[in-house]
Amino acid sequence: MMNIDDHCSNLYRQRDWKALHSALDTASPGRDPDERSQIEHWRATAFSAESRHEEAIDTLRAIGSDCRCQTRVSKKIAENLRRLGRDMEAIEELRNAPLAEEWDSFRALVLDAKYVLAHLLASNGLEVDQTILDDIPDGYIHITDRGQRISKSDLMDLISGRKKSSI
Repeated sequence: MMNIDDHCSNLYRQRDWKALHSALDTASPGRDPDERSQIEHWRATAFSAESRHEEAIDTLRAIGSDCRCQTRVSKKIAENLRRLGRDMEAIEELRNAPLAEEWDSFRALVLDAKYVLAHLLASNGLEVDQTILDDIPDGYIHITDRGQRISKSDLMDLISGRKKSSI
């Protein structure tokens, strides 16, 4: 039998939102917080892809302690806030994320969130803390939630004013 992650991934790639929501509605995670988190992650991902950003944010906020990496949740909330034109709220969401606390346990996810924070700051004309930039490797490629690839050099061009916002 196909696990929920594989099944949802297939439905997501097909853009079959009705079937995806139906699969999520019938999933039974019981008391397993990882399964509950996974189901709600897919629900929020679908809402975001459907441009139902407020519902995605509400779903992500409801995940709460079920998700082991709170920074990942904050990053996804920030991406949805940005799509709603609420960049300052998105920046605040990421500034309040437990980036330092989760760095050792979830480095890749925290690095991704730091990139999004730096990009949001730069695209809004705000200063990007050098320590955030130092944590992002020179060859780093960020893949947006819509599949666009953006490099650290693109970010540096944005900070220097040589390039416009690309997320």
